[in-house]
Amino acid sequence: MSTVGTIEVIASIDTSGYKSGAKKIDSINKGIENNTESTTSKNNKSWLKQGAVMGAVAGVASSVFSKAMSVVSDSVGDAVKRVDTLNNFPKIMSNMGVSAADSQSVIKSLSDKLKGLPTPLDKAALAVQRLTASTGDVKGAEAVFLALNNAIIAGGAPMELQSNALEQFSQSFAKGKPDMVEWRSLMSAMPAQLMQVAKAMGFASADELGTSLREGKTSMADFSNALVDLNTNGSKDFISFEQQAKNSSAGIQTGI
Repeated sequence: MSTVGTIEVIASIDTSGYKSGAKKIDSINKGIENNTESTTSKNNKSWLKQGAVMGAVAGVASSVFSKAMSVVSDSVGDAVKRVDTLNNFPKIMSNMGVSAADSQSVIKSLSDKLKGLPTPLDKAALAVQRLTASTGDVKGAEAVFLALNNAIIAGGAPMELQSNALEQFSQSFAKGKPDMVEWRSLMSAMPAQLMQVAKAMGFASADELGTSLREGKTSMADFSNALVDLNTNGSKDFISFEQQAKNSSAGIQTGI
């Protein structure tokens, strides 16, 4: 009995030790699993965050690159248009009876007169072409354009209004008189300068001058001559449009 009992006790002790050891091992394994899962989860989250950041950086870089290429493409396209316009200027002028020498002289003069102003040379050439088509006089068209361009710049209106005013004047010049829309466009772009022209021509206001032009009592030729005179000489009360334009465009943006 004692032997059997001893064996039973030993077996009991061994079993108890085994169970206790098994529980500890199981506990350790679970701890390792939990730590592994936690570490893996953290690592996964970290990688996900890094992936998101890298993706965002790549997206920004791609967007910046696309915009940069678009700007370069637009700049090259604009440069090509300018070159084409200037190269075609003598050819188009020859169709109006203007010699190549006169065409080159006008381009050189425009280039000199537009220095320091925000007006591109190719746009000036196109405007002179349109005015020449109405008058047949390229030198006169250049003088009128420069006078009007300086007056508009001196007015300090946004570029959109300036461009629209120049377009509207070209249309009214071709017709021989402005309509209400065309005159209002000029008024919006250069109100003070139109007042100066009106006073120089003996009118009490720019509205009175506009009415006289629309009714045909005053010709566009008279109006243009007054513009050209004020552009070069100014009046007793005001400096020339040429100087007013330089004063108005002496800023950082124009310099750039």
